[in-house]
Amino acid sequence: MAEVRRLSKLSVEKILGNSPVVDISLENYWSTVRGRKKPLAVFFYSNNDEFSQRVATLIKYISPDYTNNIAFARVKVVENGKPDKATATKLASNFGLDKTPGILFYNNTGSEIALEDEDWVKPDLKEFRTPKMILWKTYYSAVRRELDQLIGI
Repeated sequence: MAEVRRLSKLSVEKILGNSPVVDISLENYWSTVRGRKKPLAVFFYSNNDEFSQRVATLIKYISPDYTNNIAFARVKVVENGKPDKATATKLASNFGLDKTPGILFYNNTGSEIALEDEDWVKPDLKEFRTPKMILWKTYYSAVRRELDQLIGI
């Protein structure tokens, strides 16, 4: 737990820097989502925000065990703190993101991923809980169970 606590104090980019979580921009988001070959978990974050940093730490520990079944990506929303209202509104309308940090999980692959008359793809799961450090192991186990269920392991 000491290493988890130490990591959770770093910026998200440093936490996830040496991990299978690829960095994507808002500009290439849809090409990444539409071009994937397996389920995709996308983490929207603020680089220096305690809530984003705690979620990033959890993702860092979970992602290596699932890289054969799930692709992981991250999108930086803002550098510090929470996004302003205009940015949050844009993220909600463009991606269906309700708040930051947030994870959108896309399980549906292939050609039938777009909603009719929509520019964005509906995620199969939205996750906005932020683990408290005291409950980190509990969240870790719960996320693993949920991912196993989503991908049918």
